[in-house]
Amino acid sequence: MFKAKGYSIKNYSFSVLIITAWLASIGLIVLQKITENGSNSSMFGKQLAGMFAGLIIAVLVSFVDYHFICRFCIPLYFLNIALLLICKFVNQSMIPFFYGKSIDEARRWIHIGGAGGGTDIMPSEITKIVLILCLAKVFVYQEGKINKPSSLAATAGVVLIPLLLVFDQPDLSTTIVIASTLILMLFIAGLSYKIILPVAAVVIPTVLGLLWYVQQDYADFLLTEWQKNRILAILHPEDYPDLMYQQNNAASAMESGKLFGKMITGNEDPRLTRFVPVAESDFIFSGVGEELGFVGTAMVILLFVAFLFVAIKIAFAARDKLGLYIACGIAAMITVQALVNIGVVISVLPNTGIPLPFMSSGLSSLLTNFATVGILINIGLQNKTSTPVDKDVIVRSKYFQSSDNR
Repeated sequence: MFKAKGYSIKNYSFSVLIITAWLASIGLIVLQKITENGSNSSMFGKQLAGMFAGLIIAVLVSFVDYHFICRFCIPLYFLNIALLLICKFVNQSMIPFFYGKSIDEARRWIHIGGAGGGTDIMPSEITKIVLILCLAKVFVYQEGKINKPSSLAATAGVVLIPLLLVFDQPDLSTTIVIASTLILMLFIAGLSYKIILPVAAVVIPTVLGLLWYVQQDYADFLLTEWQKNRILAILHPEDYPDLMYQQNNAASAMESGKLFGKMITGNEDPRLTRFVPVAESDFIFSGVGEELGFVGTAMVILLFVAFLFVAIKIAFAARDKLGLYIACGIAAMITVQALVNIGVVISVLPNTGIPLPFMSSGLSSLLTNFATVGILINIGLQNKTSTPVDKDVIVRSKYFQSSDNR
């Protein structure tokens, strides 16, 4: 489990911890301003405790061999399926202390504890990292066979059930993040262009056709009325002022921050984020814009770019293919989720609700992301320069081969 042999402090990715701690700290600063003197004032204390707990979890997990964690992929996979099913089918009357909870027509949470207290968890947050670990194992077992129909079927079989359960919550944003992450992992695993290009030739026109389809009155087969209207609101915002209320107010809040933000300049004007529902969570980026201005939003984006760079660097030096696939999956997951969240806030994508990694309030997302960071750091600890490997172990995929190995 804890594997000290081969670990070296010089290979410990402190930069990952620093980047994620910076993101979490910025989120806390903004959260404090959003919730001060409000009914959610206790949220700051919970998030602060969650950040410190998350950093501790990241450090502890960083010393757990990722090969050991992957031994439990199958039980973790079925445990996650069970949680997703509980989230959908178990109500309070069935199990009063452990039941699926719905908010605004979305059933994405499991409430643990009594009706007057307890906490909520989001199984879909666990789904993301569990599928990365499971697919990494599948790709290692299918080494050299990834383009065969049987291997593609095995990949689809692992992904399909949890992905459909997440989509049915409904949670379109998380579905997009998971699907995008797994597609990028498939590419890294060596998916042939002979498959990629024909699929792209089908998918791109299909997506364009779906955009036309959702604008038809009879478009109620693939999407719920709620999902359909969210997409239509982005395409025709003037026709859906109620659905665009949150995103329009988010834009106003960000615009009011100007270059340096109200907090930095000491501007005491009323905070416009108070008119943005769930500004402390899915729309915390609007709070960054208002409190820290353009400079603050640019800093947050640069921190996510830095995280992507460090994660890819760890993947380059991974000891084996398993580490490579997991590191690339984590890099893709965090980056895509950040892009989707920011895209929603700036009205580029439909408003479906997804947290901004390390910054949004919510312990499920925060703690899961920090645990994921711990796995990433462990992959870096066991890089090719610090851990002796057999000749038959391929350190990089063909997409990351250096010129001297070609």
